[in-house]
Amino acid sequence: MSKNDTQLKTILDHLKKKKSAGITSWDAISTYGITRLAHYIHLLRSRGYGINDEFERDSQDPTHKWKRYWLTSSPKAVAKRK
Repeated sequence: MSKNDTQLKTILDHLKKKKSAGITSWDAISTYGITRLAHYIHLLRSRGYGINDEFERDSQDPTHKWKRYWLTSSPKAVAKRK
């Protein structure tokens, strides 16, 4: 398993376990050392995962904003052909 695959799995596992909390770039960096969260979110979306996002702002500095991502659905299982 490559480093990219491992980091993708780490992000997916986090989203599955912490549904209501979601994940931000700072969460990914400080908890897992992963600096390319948006890239992994893009990959998960391209694989069929439903992921919502929303901007959050710093109450002290409204110009400082970031995104929080939540997992909303998993890809539908592909029917096996007989």
